[in-house]
Amino acid sequence: MQTTIVAHQRQLLEDSILVQERERDRIAADLHDDLISKLNISLLSLHTTPDLDNLSTMLQDSIVLARRISHDLSPPLLEQSSLYELLEEFVDPIQSHLKIDLSYSLTTEKGLANSTKLQIFRITQEVINNILKHAEASRLKIHLHLGKQYVGLKIIDNGLGFDVDQQSQGLGLKNITLRSQSLQGAFRFKSKLQKGSSFLFFKKHQA
Repeated sequence: MQTTIVAHQRQLLEDSILVQERERDRIAADLHDDLISKLNISLLSLHTTPDLDNLSTMLQDSIVLARRISHDLSPPLLEQSSLYELLEEFVDPIQSHLKIDLSYSLTTEKGLANSTKLQIFRITQEVINNILKHAEASRLKIHLHLGKQYVGLKIIDNGLGFDVDQQSQGLGLKNITLRSQSLQGAFRFKSKLQKGSSFLFFKKHQA
């Protein structure tokens, strides 16, 4: 049993390192491929034949990208914002890609610790980013519940769906698993091909 526990802990550590490196690679790619590329084009345009309207658009796009990357690194006003407000800010720019229904139910005034808010926020990011990349969905429903005994999150899309068993080894799922374990929470995916998917996260409040 001790050998099994040590092996499990070692695997968790390896998965954690892989997830962290994956997130660093993604942020580095966003900086290099998107933000720096747009700024270089803007600089080239400024020194050749300036088109002020086009230049203004590219700079505005660069600012949006910089804000998104900064948001990925650390959500702004984490301490002052509720989890719902953080989610609302995150999904707002995505509304141009698909219709989003974000809802909230509250049966307690008890707030969440900043560490809990951040981990649930990161889990939500991972799920939604995977939907944007792979699901080809047109609608997304997100419901957050903060109750007296638990916090729950449900995300439903109308996309292509996927084989849950085949997705079990992906780094995205490992990321969600590690964050859920750090919160002592639980999650599950349900999906059918061509019939969308649903994600449910559940965490009891600490006594």
